[in-house]
Amino acid sequence: MELNAGILVTMNETSDVLEDVHVVVEDGEIVEINDGFVSGDDVVDASDEVVIPGLVNSHTHMYSLPIRGAPLDVNPQSFYENLTDIWWRVDEAFTMQDARLSAVGSVKEMLEGGVTTFCDNYSGPNTLPGGLEAVAEGVSQTPIRAMLSFEATARNSVEEATEGIDENDRFINKKESEYENIEGHYCLHTLFTNTEKTVEDTVDRAVRDDRPIQLHLEEGLVDVHESIKNHGKRPVHALDDMGFFDADVIAAHGVHATEEEIEVLAENDVRLAHNPYSNTNNAVGIADVETMEEKGLTIGIGDDGWDPDMFETMRSAVGIHKLKNKNPSGFDAAKALEWATIGSATVLGMEDEVGSIETGKRGDFTVLDLGPNPVLPESVAYYVVNAASEKDVTKTVIDGEVVYEEGNGVTGVSDADLRAVGEASQELWERL
Repeated sequence: MELNAGILVTMNETSDVLEDVHVVVEDGEIVEINDGFVSGDDVVDASDEVVIPGLVNSHTHMYSLPIRGAPLDVNPQSFYENLTDIWWRVDEAFTMQDARLSAVGSVKEMLEGGVTTFCDNYSGPNTLPGGLEAVAEGVSQTPIRAMLSFEATARNSVEEATEGIDENDRFINKKESEYENIEGHYCLHTLFTNTEKTVEDTVDRAVRDDRPIQLHLEEGLVDVHESIKNHGKRPVHALDDMGFFDADVIAAHGVHATEEEIEVLAENDVRLAHNPYSNTNNAVGIADVETMEEKGLTIGIGDDGWDPDMFETMRSAVGIHKLKNKNPSGFDAAKALEWATIGSATVLGMEDEVGSIETGKRGDFTVLDLGPNPVLPESVAYYVVNAASEKDVTKTVIDGEVVYEEGNGVTGVSDADLRAVGEASQELWERL
């Protein structure tokens, strides 16, 4: 296929923005980017639109979708109460059907919003074994790229955590090969909901399988307080003592990491999935991403399952960091687009495949109609971050194939699927 682009935001190393070009994709790979437009039956025409790389969501929880609108009679006053009063009730009520259908509904929304690659951490202890495969079945209805894991937790018992670790092991070594564009990884919920034994077990398997471990790190202060109580030191130092950083680590959140801890993360090449909208919604604080980048950490961005519109997540990042600095010019909005593309791709270890529009990479694109205002190369990144939303996405392309087009729906997801998603959500509400 070939794609005409009025404005092409490449997100390559030099942040090139090109005008009036066409991209040639063969066997899913970008082979040429040339001046001028072309015509033909296999041409995707965005000659009057803006084309950016397919967005990459570096941290999400698709199992949160069924809870939207749920009439939960709770009033959490802390992050920990959010977990105990809402999320741990939800994940323990999940069925295999919920696991699959929440993935179907979430993937549909991501593709409509221009997300072509994502990393998900599923939690449903009563769906083990096999819950992660149910998630993969839902994801695989579409061509989206995914990294999937089960979120292991010893909050009830070490045995339950081991079942979660086993679930990831089984998927990676026995099931993953059955799916295209889906890879497994390992995930621990937090340090405070795990033990030294479960940490070490996860590290051993992740190193053996050459897979990353994702961990919620210091999202709330409970993680810090429990680490000091149980291990005598803050989470990063406790994890370091356990050999956690012998593995390839993706840290989500990092809200309360100190500069000293950030230095340890940098020394161990840890990457961070920043979740600004979620951190605001949970009132946990604002991660010190400025110091993290200064120390050399790679930053990506995720929605943490809260809002499928990644443009809103980008805008949340801009807003909270300006507010933190008390300066309307205190954060470069274009940085948020970097985090949502090549930054997140690098966090996931996929920077050689996705995250930018360059020869040799996969043909993943998000096409945007930004409205009647002129679009200028020097300001287009700011325009996208400050003004775009999922409703401006007219096409989403993966491997050179249009998988979402405005008015035509998402490849692989039917109206019957969406009705089933809604019915399953209502049944879940009744169980809660």
